[in-house]
Amino acid sequence: MRSLLTALTGCILLILACSVVAEPAAEGEWWTMQLADETFRIERVADPESRRQGLMGRRLGPDEGMLFDFPAGTVPAIWMRNMQISLDLVYINERGQITHIFAAVPPCRNMPCDIYQADRPLRFVLELPEGTAARLGLTVGQQLPMDELLALPVPSV
Repeated sequence: MRSLLTALTGCILLILACSVVAEPAAEGEWWTMQLADETFRIERVADPESRRQGLMGRRLGPDEGMLFDFPAGTVPAIWMRNMQISLDLVYINERGQITHIFAAVPPCRNMPCDIYQADRPLRFVLELPEGTAARLGLTVGQQLPMDELLALPVPSV
């Protein structure tokens, strides 16, 4: 009887632990950003856990994006593990200028996953729905209207 009670208690604890792990990560701060003639809702993620979680297991609306805000000196590297959708990755320096665009990056289904790394330290990576960068005419060297975001404190490590 005692071993049955111990086994039952172990099962209950395992079920509770699994339910805690399955909880979704908290969302970041939401901002609006004007890109070309369109207004986007942009979720800013600035802490290590939110950046790690990113859009894993989530989708974006056609007018939404996620902005990863990195500590000074970071050379961002993005992978598409556990993603449900393809994305455009727009790399942005500390002045709000586009330095690189990876277009139509597909989800990674099997390890090892490709890594999409910047070639220099950057402040931001903006993830947009696939095809958005081309549709809006975003180009390397373009200055983005993000004065409010640039004025925020640079995240710490």
